[in-house]
Amino acid sequence: MTPFQTFYLLLSLAVFAFAWMRGGHTERTGVALFILAFIFSFAVQPITLNHFRLGEAFVDGAFFLALVWLALRRDRWWTLACAAFGALTLMAHAVIFLTPDLTPMHIRVDVAARWGIGVLMILCLAAGVLERWMAGEAPATESARWGRTMRPAS
Repeated sequence: MTPFQTFYLLLSLAVFAFAWMRGGHTERTGVALFILAFIFSFAVQPITLNHFRLGEAFVDGAFFLALVWLALRRDRWWTLACAAFGALTLMAHAVIFLTPDLTPMHIRVDVAARWGIGVLMILCLAAGVLERWMAGEAPATESARWGRTMRPAS
């Protein structure tokens, strides 16, 4: 694993934990979408078309549509930023798909570009959670009830 991959993994895990604990329902939905996209992209990685990563392109397209849906349903700015970065990811896929003679160098450049965009998407989620905290909004964790309600000791 390269140092950038390690950084990307650790950053993702830290932001996902932070967003789950301190974010609202929108941020938790975003975390779930990110994790589902990761799992599905790993599962469809072998699906290619003349060295074009077709499976990953379909997963990124579905992830983009889910982010647009989330942005239109909720009132958080970070969802719009993530959807915009998702559109950039789809443009990167389109450029590679339209490249006439794909070489391994083209594939590496495509993957590196999409990793960079992915980091920006993760940072948007983190900034959304920070903005929620700075606005004084309570996280979803505090409003949720886990288990039975305990009576005070008498």
